[in-house]
Order: sequence, then C-alpha cells, then structure tokens
Amino acid sequence: MSPEQYALLARLHGHLGWLGLAVLLHPILLLRRGPLSRLGRLTAWTALALITAPYTAGLWLYPTYRAAVKPDLLAASPTAARAFETKEHLAFFVVVLTASGIASALLRGPIPLTRALLISAWLCGVLVGGLGILIASTAHPAW
Repeated sequence: MSPEQYALLARLHGHLGWLGLAVLLHPILLLRRGPLSRLGRLTAWTALALITAPYTAGLWLYPTYRAAVKPDLLAASPTAARAFETKEHLAFFVVVLTASGIASALLRGPIPLTRALLISAWLCGVLVGGLGILIASTAHPAW
C-alpha cells in the first residue's frame, strides 16, 4: 500500500469512527423513553455497522502501520506509539460494548443495563477518537 493510499484510508477510518459515535447517540437518547421503536432499532443496527466498519478497516490497515509507520513513530514519539496500542485495545472494547448494548436493546433487555453498555461504548469511543487525533498529528506515513 502506498503512503497516499494509507493516509487516505487512515483518515476514512477515523471519520467513520466519529460518524459511528454520532449515530450511536441516537439509540442512547431514545432509550431514556423506553424500548426502541422500529426506527430506533434501525438506528441501532446502523450504529453497530458504523462502529464495526472502522474497526475492520483498522485491522486491514494494521499490517502496513506495523511495517511502515510504527518504527518511525517509535523513534519520533514513543508516547504516541504506546497511545496507538492503547487505542487499538480500547477500540475492541467499543465494538464489544456496542454489540452487547445493541443486542440487549433488540432483545428488550433491561433498559438501565442497555444504556450503561451503550454509554460505556460511546465514552470509550470518544477516548479512542481523541487518541486517534493525537496519533495522526504525530505519525506521518512518509516511508
């Protein structure tokens, strides 16, 4: 993958993640009023897809990151390199918490538990996005 392709896909990866977090707010807010309506369930599925897509894209980008970006990032900023690894682990939790919360909502599980799972996913996602911005400002794929 060329540096230009990597940069484009990495930015798309980040933008999709933020979009997924924005859409995830809708079912969180709807759950304040009770179980999700049909439209609420559609939004929940959309949020899950938009949260899972950037995670999958990140898995696809990771081999290039590891081979071409990480060595320079470690040399330039070990803190940013560690932040990247933290970001990847937290991103996994975002996917798991989102999937669990959406499953609970669709199966009409306890609303407080469902909201707690989705809010936790959203908060972790915001942290992931913040770390992503920090890393993107430090890591420039110029191999």
